[in-house]
Amino acid sequence: MGIRAIVPAPNWSDTHHRGEAKCREDQPTREKDLFFEDAGLALSVCNGTHDGQVCPRRTECLRVAMLNREVYGIWGGMTATDRLAMRMRHPGRPERWIWHPPVQTDPPRPEEN
Repeated sequence: MGIRAIVPAPNWSDTHHRGEAKCREDQPTREKDLFFEDAGLALSVCNGTHDGQVCPRRTECLRVAMLNREVYGIWGGMTATDRLAMRMRHPGRPERWIWHPPVQTDPPRPEEN
């Protein structure tokens, strides 16, 4: 038995009218896939924090991930934890599944004396 996507992945290439998804610029290799292994870098690519350009396909990517219940990796500029929280907050309400900034995952700093 195989797992099937509810919503097929769209055309992420430059032939789409919204343009190419930024993740296609950083093609994964056999050694490393930044969208599954380096969450910080992947979030900065999607959300444009490293170059000031948000991925033109971020919203569509998030919608596909939410409908397919992706539980791993960075999709639509959000972590799996953030997507789960959004799904729990708005169950069965895809119109409310919109991008929001990822939660801070760094541990709090100890206060300086």
